[in-house]
Amino acid sequence: MTLASDAERIFRAGVSAVDPARAVRTNLRRRGATVYVGRHSFRLGPDGTVRLVAIGKAAGTMVGAAARAVGRSSEALAVVPRGYPGSGSGLSLLRGEHPVPGAGSFRAGRALLRFVKAAGPNDLLLFLVSGGGSTVAEVPTGALTPADLSRTTELLLASGASIGEMNTVRRHLSQVKGGQLAAAADRAVQFATLALSDVVGDFPEDIGSGPAVPDPSTFHDALTVVRRYHLGPRLPRRVIHHLAEGARGRLAETPKAGDPRFRAAPFVLIGSNLPAIRAAARRARAIGYRTEVLERPIVGDTGTAATRFARRLLSDRSDRPRALIAGGETTVILGPHPGRGGRNQEFALGCACTLAGRNALVLSAGTDGVDGPTDAAGGWVDGTTANRARSVGVDISRALARHAAYDALERLGSLLRTGPTGTNVMDIHLGLVGPGVNRGSGSERASRGTRHPRRSSSVSRPRA
Repeated sequence: MTLASDAERIFRAGVSAVDPARAVRTNLRRRGATVYVGRHSFRLGPDGTVRLVAIGKAAGTMVGAAARAVGRSSEALAVVPRGYPGSGSGLSLLRGEHPVPGAGSFRAGRALLRFVKAAGPNDLLLFLVSGGGSTVAEVPTGALTPADLSRTTELLLASGASIGEMNTVRRHLSQVKGGQLAAAADRAVQFATLALSDVVGDFPEDIGSGPAVPDPSTFHDALTVVRRYHLGPRLPRRVIHHLAEGARGRLAETPKAGDPRFRAAPFVLIGSNLPAIRAAARRARAIGYRTEVLERPIVGDTGTAATRFARRLLSDRSDRPRALIAGGETTVILGPHPGRGGRNQEFALGCACTLAGRNALVLSAGTDGVDGPTDAAGGWVDGTTANRARSVGVDISRALARHAAYDALERLGSLLRTGPTGTNVMDIHLGLVGPGVNRGSGSERASRGTRHPRRSSSVSRPRA
């Protein structure tokens, strides 16, 4: 076995551990007219039905499992990003765009509102929410246009704002975010949420922008984010006017904690990043690596985080094989003309110079199988990457400065392509060190220890 093949096996174990279908089956069942959601139970009224609303990258997998759990009499509507797996169960499925909402997203958002409003007082609305839900289904509020929301999302993505900050703004421009999708239903309708978290902290309001949970943020908070990242002069005028009017109290706020509509509407978290990295660690130990898990999520600037991770990986002077495993979601501030890449590809490439000459490897990849607007889940580098880059004319520093990690890693045969995995719980950062890392000639030893695949690596999709 090699460091590269071991890294793939460990990453695959982490992804498989957060299979959405299994998580839904564990937390949802039905007996007669009673539906059990986690520790909570709901009684359907006469002729009542379960209406399933699934939104996000894992929506297809989740809605298929939920329909089997509650019975064929349920009704369902799922919205997934283009290219992601559907339910395979013949259920109603719409596709929206990600990471920026497009025409499909706005059609899907309107369809979701109609579906929710059609629920009767004897029904149960069950929201199945996963990452990506913030953009695959959207409906502008007030006088805002679809173009306003798309442009705002583009600017937020390039600003370096955290997902929480981005969602604070987006929840106040939408008719479906921040509890508003659930609030569109009849007040007598029961509802609950099953969520797969792709956000640091697992905050309910940030998973898919919280379509069925109260929103703790305000219009004032949204304007604070706009000012913090100097977005005012670049955002559409209607967006700034809308947020300002809301901050003046001239527009209704999103639903808040204490709203009676949400008192008996439980939120059940069924999966997150931590179980994924713990499962990856178990596989690393089984293979034979002495393993350290960083349970605190890695956040902040991608380049800074990558350098720290690589240095920590190499800080142990033991000659035993070892692994360092972490998760999280870093941020990248893009310039006006960025190249192709994603935060995981940039994280991996940012480790190359630190690892130079060492029998070590760093893999960074998104558990959803998609990193930024590319066809790769992420990438990997090892102790030979810096030398190989020079030999093929790849300037690592320039690629990082231009945010063009994709092209650099592709030329090096170091992209990790998995295809959409059907789950989404942020990223996995994995570092491996082979035996004898502190003895002998570094570059020659690293070349022997890693064995590079001829082209980009692949990881099998976890079974549903």
